[in-house]
Amino acid sequence: MKAIIQRVLSASVTVDNQIVSSIGKGILVFAAVAPDDTPKDVELLANKILKLKVWDSPSDGGRWKMSAMDMDYQVLLVSQFTLLAKTKKGSKPDFHGACPPALAADIYTSLLDKTRALYAGEKGLAQEDAMTRVQDGVFGAMMQVALVNDGPVTFELSTPEKSETVTSNKGGKKEKSEGEGKGDTGGNVISNSD
Repeated sequence: MKAIIQRVLSASVTVDNQIVSSIGKGILVFAAVAPDDTPKDVELLANKILKLKVWDSPSDGGRWKMSAMDMDYQVLLVSQFTLLAKTKKGSKPDFHGACPPALAADIYTSLLDKTRALYAGEKGLAQEDAMTRVQDGVFGAMMQVALVNDGPVTFELSTPEKSETVTSNKGGKKEKSEGEGKGDTGGNVISNSD
């Protein structure tokens, strides 16, 4: 899975001239499903969405200490298969890296359900309250997404951690995790696959 997470003051989704969801302070998540995504990817991304520290602490001003869930803020989850487009060749995006729509809908729904369940479980909320805290767009629809980015603060996340092949000094190859040797990524994977 690949996601773009933006800290927002507000965000909304409109379909056919009707606002279908809107949030105040929180995070807007654009998520794309790859063909090889598994339930483990869903769980990893749901946890990251809710626990990524993108706000300063209101008590001591400490930087990057609070998550959307810590702050009791909302999440707006929007499906966006175009995040998996390949653009290296030519000027037309190639979407073969995205999951077929029927399977992607099931996996996206699992991500939405898992994110709501985790929020409800961590905060002791009823399911209907979790649905208010974690909202979504309309899978597969043409959507207009409005947002006021706060900062701006934007992160790109990918699961699972992709491997890249690195050639050693002796011409041999080894597999290397993306974050290896590049400093602390804080568990966030910045995808270099495009």
